[in-house]
Amino acid sequence: MKRKTWILKPLALSVLLSLNSYATASDSVAYYSDNQNDRVVTFDPVEMTIKAVIPTKGTKPYPIGKANDKTTYVSTRDSLSIDVLNNFDVINGTVNKRTMRKINLKHSPRSFAYGPARGIAVVAGNSDPWATLLKPTNSGNSAVQRLYKEPKGPYNIDGSSDENGGGNTSSGHPLCGQDGLIILLNRTNRTISLFSVNQEGDAPLDTLNLANLEAEEWIDDPDIQPGSTLSSAHHIARSPKEREKVYFASLEGSFNSSGVLEPGGVLKFKIVGEELEVVDYQPTGAAVHHLDVTSDGEYILQGTTEDGEGKLYVVNAGADADSTMSVARVIDAGKGAGHVFSSDKRKLAVVTNHADKFLTVIDTDWDDDGNIDDPSTWTTTEAWIPRGATSDDPGNIGRDSTRAGGQKIQAHTASVSGIDPQEQYYYGSAAADGIFYRVDLENLYKYASPDEAFPAEDMLDAEAELGDSYLIQGDYNWNEPSGPMGGMH
Repeated sequence: MKRKTWILKPLALSVLLSLNSYATASDSVAYYSDNQNDRVVTFDPVEMTIKAVIPTKGTKPYPIGKANDKTTYVSTRDSLSIDVLNNFDVINGTVNKRTMRKINLKHSPRSFAYGPARGIAVVAGNSDPWATLLKPTNSGNSAVQRLYKEPKGPYNIDGSSDENGGGNTSSGHPLCGQDGLIILLNRTNRTISLFSVNQEGDAPLDTLNLANLEAEEWIDDPDIQPGSTLSSAHHIARSPKEREKVYFASLEGSFNSSGVLEPGGVLKFKIVGEELEVVDYQPTGAAVHHLDVTSDGEYILQGTTEDGEGKLYVVNAGADADSTMSVARVIDAGKGAGHVFSSDKRKLAVVTNHADKFLTVIDTDWDDDGNIDDPSTWTTTEAWIPRGATSDDPGNIGRDSTRAGGQKIQAHTASVSGIDPQEQYYYGSAAADGIFYRVDLENLYKYASPDEAFPAEDMLDAEAELGDSYLIQGDYNWNEPSGPMGGMH
């Protein structure tokens, strides 16, 4: 069966133009936001083809992520709205002017989190440290349920300075926790707050004040000195140990009034009833971004950037929910080491080096017994991604680079789905070069040399087909019940 790649024209929404025809056998979709062209480019990650190009309703799309099999959200950060994309239209090849809709908000969107147990989505604020609770309904639709409002604080409120190491957005990435609880990160006040979908009133159920944590929480922690001002939280992950309602927050590093960078770190905390309970704080140094937890729950993987150098901190999570953390090892990574993905089946860790030309792939199971080994035995491989030629680099894709100032070489990819269900490939985007690619995890030797051409079968040059593209963030909808990926997990 032939399927067409559709471009939906923003100036003539009723007109659909065919770009090319491709033989397509896959129902899986990769979504990438093209930040500089206000559009979403959708790929078939199995066939490595373009499925559709869809203009956004709002402007400056950045985070993009799937809520359920029906609905994907696109955070258009310069708009008082969030876009809602109908997955079924893209999968079925029936893209039309209603495939992308929008929901009006009282704040611009920073990013969103989905809680599958309750079928809810939470959109954190970009312009304000607020959040909107959505109820995904039929495909392509959602309904606003309520608004959580938090006060705006003294940090990063005018964009004139960067007191927080992770940028000037008002919020960090939200998280839907257990029992209908929602964790919100207020970067303007450097707080972590707990809300509930069922609560009455507007006040949070509980709040951790990171700017004065030692005094307010009565914490006796040698890593938190009296009067210490910790930095804002950027991202949170939950322990995969189901018996433990334990969370780890990446504290991103900050600048104090003297202009000195306060190092980032990992905060371990629990939700007990409707209260936040701090367990431990472990500094990791430098500025941090996203973290991940190994599939056995034993180690936290935190990428950092210090003086232009990338490091991966491997932190012992602690023997149980109440145990303290410790640094097990520090591994060299690439510049801009940010997002970290820990695979389950292959026992690999993949570090996205946003300002470098290779992925850092770490084998955490050197003896292949199916278990994560002691970090002292982990081995590292550099997988070089597609890149265009620059004055200091010949590139490996046969054309000049289109990287603009400030653009990331490597895109953000949602850590929960940047790998196929069989863990054969890791997917990503050479963001500023406009290239969608995959890395064959069984054959990393194909990407071992910076001087050899990137394998043509593992890349799709979207920019060559669509014009200048900045594919900055992506997510995946795996839908292969009988296809080559072996079923959706």
